Amino acid sequence: MKMVDQVARNILAENFRHLMAGQITNYQFDDRLRKSNDAAVNEVFFCGAWPLYDDLHEHRLTGKWAIKPKHKPIAARYILFLKTNLEYKWPIRTGLRETPWAILSIITLGIVGRLRNRINDRGSGGDVDVWPFFRRSDYETALAQQPYLKGK
Repeated sequence: MKMVDQVARNILAENFRHLMAGQITNYQFDDRLRKSNDAAVNEVFFCGAWPLYDDLHEHRLTGKWAIKPKHKPIAARYILFLKTNLEYKWPIRTGLRETPWAILSIITLGIVGRLRNRINDRGSGGDVDVWPFFRRSDYETALAQQPYLKGK
């Protein structure tokens, strides 16, 4: 059963923003996570946020650790999705059942994982250019609503 856990999404979105702005460290970001059964929370964390930082030591995303300017709009799209009540419709890439695929991906230096993701994404019917949104129209609707840029 799919579900939207807006509380967990809001927590992840706010902390992701703070991480991106260099206001909190990667360890603080991890410590503030809330467990959830909402696939969007898990997928955006593991496939969107986690690859942006080194989890072997504590740091902020500033200076040499700052994300590249070309990646900032992508991260902003992930955060924007978390602020919607849209269900996550992509194939799930995280969880215990994905462990064998992760091991194969490690053994093949990521080749198996990239190929599997490409096949799954193409077969899903979604627009990969707006992930985690499934349809471009949903992304454009969310952009028009701008949860962080509204006046009081």
